[in-house]
Amino acid sequence: MRPSLYRYVWDHTRRQQIWMLVIVVLSTIPLYFSLNLPKLIINGPIQGGGFEEGVGDTDVFFRIALPGMNADASERILFPGLEMERLQALFVLSMLFLTLVVINGAFKFYLNIYKGRLGERMLRRMRYELVDKILRFPMRRFRRVRPAEIASMIKDELEPVGGFIGDAFIQPVYLGSQILTAMVFIFLQSITLGFVALAVMLVQVAVIPRMRRRLLVLGRERQLAARKLAGSVGEIIESMPAIRTNDGSNYIRARMSDDLGKIFLIRFDIYQWKFFVKFLNNFLSQATPFIFYMFGGYFAVTGQLNIGELVAVIAAYRELPGPLKDLIDWDLMRLDVNVKYEQVAEQFDVEGLVETTRQAPMQGSALPLSGEFRLEGVTVRDESGINLIHNLDLDLPLQQLVAAIGPVGDGAETVAEILSSLSAPAEGSVTLGGQRLASIPESVLGRRIAFVDTTTYFPQSTLRQALLFPLMHQLETASPPPATKREKLARHESAASGNSLDDPAGDWVDHSAIGITSEDRLSAINSVLQIVQLGRDIRRIGLAARLPEQLAEQAHDKVLRARGDFWHMLRQSGLESTVERFDTNAYLTNASILENIVFGASRHDESAATMALVRGDARRVLFQTGLDRPLLDMGRKIAETLVELFGDMGQSSPLLRRISLIQPEEIDSYRQILGRLEGRPTAEATNDDKFQLARLALRYIEPQHRMGLIDADLQEQIVTARQLFRTQASPKVRDEIVFYDEAAFNPAASIKDNIIFGRMAKTTTGATEAVETHMADAIARNSLDMMVLDAALEFDIGSGAKRLSVSQQQRLALARALLKQPDYLIANRCLSALDSGVQKIVLDATLLRARLGERPFGIYWVLGTPSLATAFDRSLQFKGGQIVEDTGLASEPQTGLSSEEALPGAAQ
Repeated sequence: MRPSLYRYVWDHTRRQQIWMLVIVVLSTIPLYFSLNLPKLIINGPIQGGGFEEGVGDTDVFFRIALPGMNADASERILFPGLEMERLQALFVLSMLFLTLVVINGAFKFYLNIYKGRLGERMLRRMRYELVDKILRFPMRRFRRVRPAEIASMIKDELEPVGGFIGDAFIQPVYLGSQILTAMVFIFLQSITLGFVALAVMLVQVAVIPRMRRRLLVLGRERQLAARKLAGSVGEIIESMPAIRTNDGSNYIRARMSDDLGKIFLIRFDIYQWKFFVKFLNNFLSQATPFIFYMFGGYFAVTGQLNIGELVAVIAAYRELPGPLKDLIDWDLMRLDVNVKYEQVAEQFDVEGLVETTRQAPMQGSALPLSGEFRLEGVTVRDESGINLIHNLDLDLPLQQLVAAIGPVGDGAETVAEILSSLSAPAEGSVTLGGQRLASIPESVLGRRIAFVDTTTYFPQSTLRQALLFPLMHQLETASPPPATKREKLARHESAASGNSLDDPAGDWVDHSAIGITSEDRLSAINSVLQIVQLGRDIRRIGLAARLPEQLAEQAHDKVLRARGDFWHMLRQSGLESTVERFDTNAYLTNASILENIVFGASRHDESAATMALVRGDARRVLFQTGLDRPLLDMGRKIAETLVELFGDMGQSSPLLRRISLIQPEEIDSYRQILGRLEGRPTAEATNDDKFQLARLALRYIEPQHRMGLIDADLQEQIVTARQLFRTQASPKVRDEIVFYDEAAFNPAASIKDNIIFGRMAKTTTGATEAVETHMADAIARNSLDMMVLDAALEFDIGSGAKRLSVSQQQRLALARALLKQPDYLIANRCLSALDSGVQKIVLDATLLRARLGERPFGIYWVLGTPSLATAFDRSLQFKGGQIVEDTGLASEPQTGLSSEEALPGAAQ
């Protein structure tokens, strides 16, 4: 970005600024005539000037003539004018005045829209350029800044800059033209009044901006404080587990209160100073009409100024305060925005930016890498200047499987970062295949080398998007031409703002890079998931999900066959009693009362939405079957039991939180309901209290909550209510709920519910695992594996993949690295969250893929468990920033340094 805001704006909007200047010049013509017309109307038709002879007398208006070149020459008439009677002139001049008002407003409207569009376009360009710079930041930069602060600069601090850009050049010209036009008109009417207006205007221009400079200092302080606040809030969110587990919330509140207090004091100073300046500016603006009324009235009374001229002068001056105030505000905004722009530009003026050519898109596939990594005399220092590795020489052939072991911080991780271009050496050289590593484009390194760190941040996305991200290098197929007017406008604005024209919703997956077609994608994904031992986890996620709409129809018959196979296997193994099958005519003991009445699946995910939707229909059915009173009594008994057992424990009680019937924060609410009903029948409760009690009863599941509240008669009533609910359901409910049917696939239910077609009874862990095994066998028999995987891949992993465990995140990161079939895999303690047994299984499977897969690849793996190094071709042991032992099959051992020799190098 340019160091000067005005230079930046001029470079990108030169043509638009010149066009607006032309519009401003044209706008002064109707503005001047609109100032002159009131004088003509008052002096002419209203006061009768030119109509002295009475009724029928006429006068000429709008006559245009040029004076002669000398005293004897007659004037040259360009337009003879219009001859009109008095009333006719009044109406014509008044309508002309209204027309000029509309024309002046139209000029303002056009300029404001044009400036706004230009400003938004430039704001979009600036934000895009800053994000582009972030993508090119050296990795060390991210260790010194907080993400929330960078986001705040791009989102909030650039906002006023974008709003100012449209006004940067044209606003002072436009406002100046209005002020100049009004001043020229006032001087033409009365030189004395013109000097009065000029004097007041000069005082405002000289005094007010000088007083407002204090606001700039305060505004800068507020901006820095707000940026710090954004960073602090971001840190709180990221540190929430540590805050909760260390009882640090009150300290955080105190720190936040202090930050907010500083911002409050700054903003309070701004308010005081701003409104004082505003008071002074308003006083000066209102004092001038007093002078006009007094002295202008004197001139009019003494005959030195006619009434029309006085009214025109006052009307013209009335136009001055607005533009003058706007011009002063513009000057203040200019200074403020310049400061903000310079501050943002300074934060993004970083040394060591990745060259744009390294991130340029590459057509076609990257050729396989060959040769070896070579580190010669490499030294890497941290931010404080301490050596992480010192004068290191190392050769790593691309087909070699290398394990790196050693304590954390002794150099193994640093080498991993160097090989992946995440860290640059302070001294020495790093080459790949004889070419300097820093000069190889990211389009080659990013496709042929995979890097897996200890922690990988996943933005909020689906599992599918997270897995396929390493293959999203460029848009595979050209975006279709814009069809609608809005699409055309969006594409035009993208081009005008210097943004990318590629469609993010298009097909970005480079299938040719991994040698498959889009139809084979699921098989490739499944293969890497099995390697990293995520297959079972993903299957569970898929079983709990609904099939995508596009697969539901073709899965219908397969799911029904899988359901039959599953129940057949259950009967054969004697486990039929572990699952309670859905039966329209029988009560489902392992489901809630509400689930028994509705007996269907909702098309929405939130149970609360389902409750709100069926409330009216369900309530009507409860009244018809007489279930309303038993349920209210049941809800009261449940509330009494829960309040008696847990009422004194407090909301933080772990035992209370394990009760699914009630939320901890609801216990006080039910205590109050019981207090209002004390000594009174439940039927006398208010409607709100009845609803709360009924909702409590509808959640009740007998085998789970075990209060003995459901007998055979009540079960029969509930089944009757189910039949009524199904036959009387409103069209809205039928659109929302898909009722269970033994002979049909339920698209609103999960895959698991469709196959089991029932509810699991509370049973032993072994029986549960056996049921899961039967279900997996039924899925495999009917070729539903890929459909389950497809459904699982739509799972939203949450912000930072927080809906996955740490071990799942690590295995997911390794899976997507393997999916892109690299030439070289760099792994930095990437399985540290797994137990040693699972680590060994995943590591052995990965090494097998590296050696015998369709595309063999080399590995540099930083291990946390030294015993696993025996499975590699070569082992490097790091200590104190040096390799103290190098053993393996593919290279001769290097002369190792002793601990005493290695340690001094680390301190240099």
